Amino acid sequence: MGRPRLHDEHLRQRLLEAATDLMAVEGPDFSLRPLVASVGTSTSAVYSLFGSRGELLEAITVRAASSFVEAQEEVADGSPVERIVALAHAIRSWAADHAAMFQVVFGRTNASPAIAEARDTTTQPLQDAVASAIEQGVLHGDAETTTRMIFAGVHGFIALELLGHYPADEADALYDALLAAMWRGWATPEHIDALAA
Repeated sequence: MGRPRLHDEHLRQRLLEAATDLMAVEGPDFSLRPLVASVGTSTSAVYSLFGSRGELLEAITVRAASSFVEAQEEVADGSPVERIVALAHAIRSWAADHAAMFQVVFGRTNASPAIAEARDTTTQPLQDAVASAIEQGVLHGDAETTTRMIFAGVHGFIALELLGHYPADEADALYDALLAAMWRGWATPEHIDALAA
């Protein structure tokens, strides 16, 4: 009978989850000791399962970015305004359910090609929707700049909301008002009222 595998996929997932929580609070310089203690293993498990500390950070970020993109890809097709608004709500909902992952994806992380590539994917669904809206004459500007500005507003609101800066009973209305204001800023004249505040 062979020796049981101590460093298995189940342990890998537990380490990823615990490391995500630590990284969200402490940034990428978190200590491995509290990480491994929290899941009842040793630092050798990190090196066995991930190869290095840098690869652990990459795995955390790539996992979070993939989850973020998957949530956006579940948004159904619709008119340009319906799709963009639905994506904005999907992003906010995902962040509320995965606050630690949100901090990991967009927080301070030691740069690496894998992390940069993962982060580059995070706004692709929104950019695709914006590009389609521009092609249809609903929004103006170029897709990359417009997407960046819309996402900056969405991200900023969510970051402040997660920090508790908006009363829970007002947050939904404030978010809708933000989306309406951003829509008016980028909509072509004939579509400026497509999204009411």
